Amino acid sequence: MKFAIQLFFLLFVALTTATANAASRSYVLSPFTVNAPQSYAYLSKAVPASIQAKINRPGAMEGRTSQTKAASQAEAHKILSASNADFAIWGSVSVTGNECTIELNSVDKAGNIWSKSDQGSLNSLNTTVQKLSAALGSEVLGLSGVGTMRTPGGARQAGSSNSDILVNETGQQQTYLNPQFRYQGAGAGDGSRLRSQRLKEGMVDMAVGDFNGDGKNEIAILHEHKLAIYVWGDDGRLKQLGETTVSRSNLNFSMRAIDLDRDGAKDLVIATYEEETNRPYSYFYSFKGNKLTQVAERSPYFASVLNLPPNNTPMLVGQGWDSLKLFAPGVRLMVKEGNKYGLGSRVDLPPESNVFNVAWLPGGKNSQSQIVMLTDVERLKLFQGTGHALVHSTMEQFSGSATGMDHYKSMPGLGINRVSQMPGKYYAPMRMIAADIGRTGEYVLIVNKPISTASQLFDRYRYFPQGEVHALYWDGVGLGLKWKTRRVRGSVAEIDLADVNNDGILDLVVGLNTSPELGIGSRQCMITAYPLDVSRTDPNTPADLSDFEVNPNQ
Repeated sequence: MKFAIQLFFLLFVALTTATANAASRSYVLSPFTVNAPQSYAYLSKAVPASIQAKINRPGAMEGRTSQTKAASQAEAHKILSASNADFAIWGSVSVTGNECTIELNSVDKAGNIWSKSDQGSLNSLNTTVQKLSAALGSEVLGLSGVGTMRTPGGARQAGSSNSDILVNETGQQQTYLNPQFRYQGAGAGDGSRLRSQRLKEGMVDMAVGDFNGDGKNEIAILHEHKLAIYVWGDDGRLKQLGETTVSRSNLNFSMRAIDLDRDGAKDLVIATYEEETNRPYSYFYSFKGNKLTQVAERSPYFASVLNLPPNNTPMLVGQGWDSLKLFAPGVRLMVKEGNKYGLGSRVDLPPESNVFNVAWLPGGKNSQSQIVMLTDVERLKLFQGTGHALVHSTMEQFSGSATGMDHYKSMPGLGINRVSQMPGKYYAPMRMIAADIGRTGEYVLIVNKPISTASQLFDRYRYFPQGEVHALYWDGVGLGLKWKTRRVRGSVAEIDLADVNNDGILDLVVGLNTSPELGIGSRQCMITAYPLDVSRTDPNTPADLSDFEVNPNQ
C-alpha cells in the first residue's frame, strides 16, 4: 500500500511537471522579408500577425513579435537566444504578377529546422497563410485545430459574431474585417475599436500620415483657425507634438496630405477662405523636425490633392475663385515656381467638378475605372469613359460635413443683395477613399453617411448626432454596399485609412465632433479607429446586401 502511494505521488509530480513544461512553451515571430513592389510592404507585418493569431494558445503556446528581421537560420538563432523563447519563426513573401509565394521557417533551441513554402494567387493569400500556419502548428508546435477561424479573443467562430462592421446583411456570417463591424459589437476593450480622449476644440478636418519623416504615422487635426499634430500613445491617448495658427482672419476649410518634395515625409495642404467674400487662400506646411513650418507662400487658390490615374498617384491640384460661381471653371495641376505654387495644365473632369468633390474609383477585374463626384446636394454621381458619360446617381446622401461657406448666387452684372437674399451653403466634401483593402483586385469607395432626422427637415442643420461609414462597390448597375460600420455616436468630421497607432495593422480612422446637445460653442472632438483584419476576409464570399438601396437617379 505504501509503495502504491509513493508510485502515485511520483506519477502525479511527473504529470504536473510535464503539464507545466507544456504550458510554458513560447515563440518569437520576426517580420517577414518581402520581395515585391513597395505597395506590398505592409505584408512584412501583416502576414506574421495573421500567423500569430492562428497559432497563439493562451497557457499552451504564447508568442511575441520581434522588431528584427531574420533572413537566415543564423540570424533567427540569434533572435531566439536573445528572446529566451522555445521557437523562432521567420519567413518571406514573394509576389510575381498575380502569384504569391510564402516561405515559413522555424528553429528550436536544439537547432532543429523546419521549413515549408506554398504558392497561390494574391486573391487566395489568406488561404495560403492559413495552410502554412496549420502545418507549423501540427508538425512543429504540436497544436491542433490551427486552421479553424478564430476571433481576436481566441474563441472559435460559431455562426454568429458581435461585430460593428456589417457585412452582407442577408445573413452571411463568416466574413468580417473587424469585430466591431457586425450586429451590436463587442466592447471597446477587446481591441476591435480604438478611441482617444476628447480634445477641447471642434474638428474641421483630419489626416493621418508620416509628417515628420520618422517612419511612423502622426495625426493632423485642423480646427477653425489652428493646426495641431498628435501621435497615438501606448496608453491610447493623443500626445500633442506641435501646433500653429494657420490664419487669424480666414477660416479653415479643408486639409489633405501629400509628399510635396518626395522625401518620405508628407506635407499638409490647407485651404482657407475669407468669411465675407469666400476668397480662398491655401497654405502648405511641413512638420520635419517636429516643427510646423510653411514650405511655400500662401496661394490665392483652392488647393487640394487628387489621386490621378492610371497609377493612383497623389497630385497637388488647384482651382481659382469666382465671385458668382464660387469655383472658377477648370481643375488644374499646381506647379511650384520659386517659393510659390501656381496653376498648370488642366485635369480632364466632368462639369461641376472641383478640387474637393471628385475621386477616381479604379476598375476591378470586370469593370473599368470611374470618376465619382459628390454633388452640391451630396449625392454621388459616377462617370465612365473619355466623354465622362453619367452612368449612375445615388438617391442616398453622403459626406455630411458641417464646414461650409455661405454662397450668394446672382445673375452676372446684377450684383448681390445681401439684405433680402438668403445665401446658399457649400459644404466641404469629406474624403472619398478608393481602396483595395484585401488586395483582391476589387476596389471599394469608403464614404461617410450622416444620419439625422432633423437634417431632413432643416437644410442647414449639419451637426449630425450619428453616422455610418460605408464601403460601396460598383456591381455593374449601380453602387452596392460591401460593408458598413454600425452607428457611430457623434458627428463625423472626417475619415481616413491608415495605421493610426503604428502597430502594423491598417485602421479605418474616424474623426468625431461631440453631439450637438453640448452646444456649438463648447464642441469637442476625438478620434476613433477600427483595426481592419484583412486575414479574416474571404474574397470568395459574395457581397449582396439587397436591403440597402442605392438606386439610379438620372
